Amino acid sequence: MSLYKITPLHLGDITRPKSNMIYGYQGTEVQDFPLIAYYLEGEHKILVDTGGSHPESAQGKKAAPYKRSPEQELDAALLSIGVKPEDIEYVIFTHLHWDHAANNHFFPKAKLLCQRKEWESLHDPKYSSKGYELDNVLQYKYELLDGDQEVVKGVSVILTPGHTLGMQSVVVDTEIGKVICTGDLVTLRQSLTYDPPRFNALLYDDSAREEMQQSLNKVLAISRYILPGHDPEVFTPGMGLKG
Repeated sequence: MSLYKITPLHLGDITRPKSNMIYGYQGTEVQDFPLIAYYLEGEHKILVDTGGSHPESAQGKKAAPYKRSPEQELDAALLSIGVKPEDIEYVIFTHLHWDHAANNHFFPKAKLLCQRKEWESLHDPKYSSKGYELDNVLQYKYELLDGDQEVVKGVSVILTPGHTLGMQSVVVDTEIGKVICTGDLVTLRQSLTYDPPRFNALLYDDSAREEMQQSLNKVLAISRYILPGHDPEVFTPGMGLKG
């Protein structure tokens, strides 16, 4: 079995109501939530997502409050763990929203992978205005995936729609078992402490609640080791993997 080590990369923070992050959450807290990419080190060098647009870009200003230090630039974050951007072989996108897929320019040699349904959403006016930075993300060539499949030995993707039509989660074989990078299916691990567990509050359509629930059930049937999309706890050793 090919095993991987997973390292979270902190790529800035957005300030949002916590109720945006957990479906049905009734609290009124507003706090900072990190933008995160996950680096997978094993037989291959793989990145899950590429983080957000620059805070001073048009999209970055639209997303305010949003901040990112020079150390949180994606290339700097990779170099801080001894990885050169040009060494990345695969970039797997959970989805193509502005805060997950805005720094693809660092990886001209890597294979960029997303679900075909996600790519098609970029060309559908009903969905393309919801969270996508089109002039950025459309300029790249992607390898389009159709549903659940192995990417390389030890790393696979499963289709988990609900936040977007083509969102996927990344299943990684590690020393502790299968760990799943869920993107914005699960944004905070607190979601998993409810009975039943909850998902992200932001859906591509009001009718997508059942689809989101099915996606969460699918993930939890595989593993309770979850790495969420925007949880500060993943930067505390061990915390992000509790289920």
